[in-house]
Amino acid sequence: MMLLMDIGNTRVKWARLQDGQLLVGAPALHRGQPLASVWAELWSGLPRPQHVLVACVAGDEYRANLAAWCHARWGLQPEFVFATAESCGVRNGYRQPSQLGVDRWLALIGAYQLRETSGQPLCVVGCGTALTVDILAADGHHLGGWIAPGLVLMCEQLRQGTAVVAAAMDLAVSPEDFGHGTAEALAVGVRQAAVGLVMQALHLAQRLLGRSTVCVVSGGDTGMLLPLLPAGAVEVPDLVLRGLATQVRRQGTRQ
Repeated sequence: MMLLMDIGNTRVKWARLQDGQLLVGAPALHRGQPLASVWAELWSGLPRPQHVLVACVAGDEYRANLAAWCHARWGLQPEFVFATAESCGVRNGYRQPSQLGVDRWLALIGAYQLRETSGQPLCVVGCGTALTVDILAADGHHLGGWIAPGLVLMCEQLRQGTAVVAAAMDLAVSPEDFGHGTAEALAVGVRQAAVGLVMQALHLAQRLLGRSTVCVVSGGDTGMLLPLLPAGAVEVPDLVLRGLATQVRRQGTRQ
């Protein structure tokens, strides 16, 4: 059994890869929590894995803490994955490939393997702490991407930077109308701002590629954006873990 981890800026997602099957576990918040307690709650009950493979964008402190915990618990050194110039048919579009966030890189790999969008150019959207957009041509060439604050982060910035926010913003409010109060106007506004970024990326991609692009969307805030995106957008939970599993299968690492 191999243990796969996707440690984002706010949550940790994980799965077991066993006999070619990806068995996804329940995610957990890690921001502001004692990390050793988070790891123990998630994985203390698991049998010893053969390998631990990790995509982590949370920083070196998290990597060091997790490495110490895995060594103490299982006598294992986790392997931390980073973006490369090419993998699994996807070619990195960054001038310096290693600078591309590993979560975005693995999401591209995961999206490229989807059967329902095979042979089509893709707009891969990550709806997490950050909102990310990456364009992938049908031949696996990554055209590059954009990064912007995610929905919750935009709300937090508005609370901290303005004097007009008197009430909590409700991101569940309907986005199909203009707001009729400050909280509603801000809640709808951040959703429309996020959708506007994605739509602009789709227009630019169509101009560059000469054909329409399919949205593949993943992340904790997907449900708040998906209804506003063009018809045919595909929601794929755990896209980073799927990309990580694809790399494992292609490399033939023992599970």
